Amino acid sequence: MLDVVFRTEFGGEFLEGSGAVFRNVRECATGAWQEPEEHQPYYAGLDLARVSDYSVLAILNKQREVVFVDRFTRLDWSLQINRIKAATDRFNHAQIYVDSTGVGEPIFESIRAAGCNVWQYGFTQKTKAALIDNLSLLLEQRKIVLLRPDLWPEGIDELESFEYSIAENGSVRTSAPSGTHDDCVIALALAAWHLRPRPNVSMPICGPIIIYADGSRSAYPWE
Repeated sequence: MLDVVFRTEFGGEFLEGSGAVFRNVRECATGAWQEPEEHQPYYAGLDLARVSDYSVLAILNKQREVVFVDRFTRLDWSLQINRIKAATDRFNHAQIYVDSTGVGEPIFESIRAAGCNVWQYGFTQKTKAALIDNLSLLLEQRKIVLLRPDLWPEGIDELESFEYSIAENGSVRTSAPSGTHDDCVIALALAAWHLRPRPNVSMPICGPIIIYADGSRSAYPWE
């Protein structure tokens, strides 16, 4: 989880103000555009917008390297869908997570009807926090490779400016600064969600359990 969340939730610290969410952004930004490789899986994140913001499609390979990003605005939905399908088809019918709230909800079915391998990711305060925490950890541990700043300046700028703030009740919120964009951040976080670390979970009829490395089992606290 975010360091600031750990310090407030488990360390009992009372923090104020705001700060950067993502560390090691420049250190991870060493990659370049890549052409699709045959038979290799690819994973995409899609943040949709039509007028004031940008629609962004980010694609990662299995090694968590950013291989492709498309960013566009002020396009009709039909043109956006065609553009998304063309890119994901080129990258071996890449699996897509799309923000299904807001403008994403009515367009999701159209993207799926076009033949894209798309899954919904509904945004709430909790699910967004999980998404951002996962990306933050990947950057903290340098387990993701971003495009170089000269190739993806808007993405690097968004990641570096993305910030946390402490609400009056002590909760931690993350967002782009007022007047800026977070479309690249959300698209990248959605793509990285495909490759998040997961426990080895079995789902028997009696209910889900978690299987540990030593073979022992216990109930897994799904919500």
